[in-house]
Amino acid sequence: MSPQIILTLNLMEDSILLNEGVLDALDWPRQVQILINKEEKMLLLRACTIDDQQAVVVPEERAVQFEISGRSLLRKIKHMVGWEDDRPRMCYGEYLPAHQAIRFDLKGAQALDVEQQ
Repeated sequence: MSPQIILTLNLMEDSILLNEGVLDALDWPRQVQILINKEEKMLLLRACTIDDQQAVVVPEERAVQFEISGRSLLRKIKHMVGWEDDRPRMCYGEYLPAHQAIRFDLKGAQALDVEQQ
């Protein structure tokens, strides 16, 4: 059974964590790209090439999760969604085979207690 597809936005540490399920769904790409749909308050994560704008390189060694540093992106998301605090948030993703991407609905992100991370 595949792990769930989970994205964790840690506003206190300015990091975005992609769990193993995210990387499995995208077939462990070498690079990923994060796109934001402001109107729908959604984040799209897709495999890409190093030539794509703002591509993030994924390490070759497999891990339970992969961390992306992203202070400005997280601030943009926080403002867009209207979060009042810096509590970490977890969001389940949906794999979209036609786009070879994962969609995360930020409106449904669940605030975590610091101990839950």
